Amino acid sequence: ERLSADANYVLERVRSPSFIRFPERQPWYKPVTAETLHYYLCNTQRRLIKELLPKYILDFSLFAYPL
Repeated sequence: ERLSADANYVLERVRSPSFIRFPERQPWYKPVTAETLHYYLCNTQRRLIKELLPKYILDFSLFAYPL
């Protein structure tokens, strides 16, 4: 969600020359939408989702993602 801002921060912290820039997002990139998320969650076995949840629960908490 904050890739551009974070990349700029890192470039500033390492004192990179001003002409160095993090690349812009490519036009073919399609971010996850509510519809695509719904599609993948509805087409994934519940067993697999239950197995993955403990692995990512800290990410959900840290970044305030809704369960």
